[in-house]
Amino acid sequence: MATNYPTSLDSATQQPSPASTTDMDASGYEHDVVHTNHSGALIALETKLGIGTSAASGASDGHVMTRQADGSTAWEAVPTNAATVTVADTTDTTCSVALFESATGDLAPKTDSGATYNAGTGTLTATAFAGALTGNVTGDASGSSGSCTGNAATATSAGVVTTAAQSNITSLGALTGLTVGSDGSGGDVTFHSDTAGDAFLWDSSAESLTITGTNAQTALAVADGNVTMADDLTVTGDIVGGSVVAPIAINAQTGTTYTFVIGDAGKLVTSSNGSAQTFTVPPNSGVAFVVGTQIIVQNIGSANCTLAQGSGVTITSVDSSKEIDGQYASACLIKTATDAWTLIGKLA
Repeated sequence: MATNYPTSLDSATQQPSPASTTDMDASGYEHDVVHTNHSGALIALETKLGIGTSAASGASDGHVMTRQADGSTAWEAVPTNAATVTVADTTDTTCSVALFESATGDLAPKTDSGATYNAGTGTLTATAFAGALTGNVTGDASGSSGSCTGNAATATSAGVVTTAAQSNITSLGALTGLTVGSDGSGGDVTFHSDTAGDAFLWDSSAESLTITGTNAQTALAVADGNVTMADDLTVTGDIVGGSVVAPIAINAQTGTTYTFVIGDAGKLVTSSNGSAQTFTVPPNSGVAFVVGTQIIVQNIGSANCTLAQGSGVTITSVDSSKEIDGQYASACLIKTATDAWTLIGKLA
């Protein structure tokens, strides 16, 4: 019963374990047979493993011992890094993205919690993106520099632009809607011109639209159609090549005294009382009417209205007359300097 190794593993038959009382010549425990089996197994193991200058049986330089499919062992070359890996399609909604810390080389794959992929929606999520981007973007776009170039597709709804500092947009398709801010929480919008300092500004906090242009240059042109204003219109410059046509607003006064207010600029102020009335022009320090302001005053009542000069105010008129002569007669006040007015009309 010689050793089975390395053809197969020995059992207790080939490698018995005698007790201290076992006779050395007892059947199955013969001393010479057991000793021969031990020696044969050791020599077979040493032959397979090799030692020093004695090469391992069946092995070459760089080989390692590996387990075979049948459970045996054999010497084989060290596996090299695979050029390809086998992958499968996934439906996982919380995938991690494989990352490598260099473009080439034998590298260990890594992941980062800041980059994930949802296979259910096809959405790749990261905290930031840099570089050229083609396709649709869902969500907020923010940043402090860069540019957007190329032909843009139709934008049907606008997201939130938290920092608008793009250097240029060279081409834009049909923009069907644009909302800046939200109801009760607006945002400023500025359109710059090719001339430094000129701009078109909507100031949301001041609720005003300001066009800053170059003198003598047309800043706003309405080629056709009407411009409707439901509130006041103030013009501080000259009206050139046309006129402003608007219904005159009326301030009807029925008391015997009245002092003009800034809202009377350009209005018809009527006086209707059976007793004499006095209308006072206030100083510029109190009410700063723009030079060129006109105020028409008409007697409606049976008694006359007289125009009075406030502190520091001078009103010039024919024969220094300040009283409007007769019922339904009228006169016009025109501001010519800081505290200087002229009065023209039917005066007594």
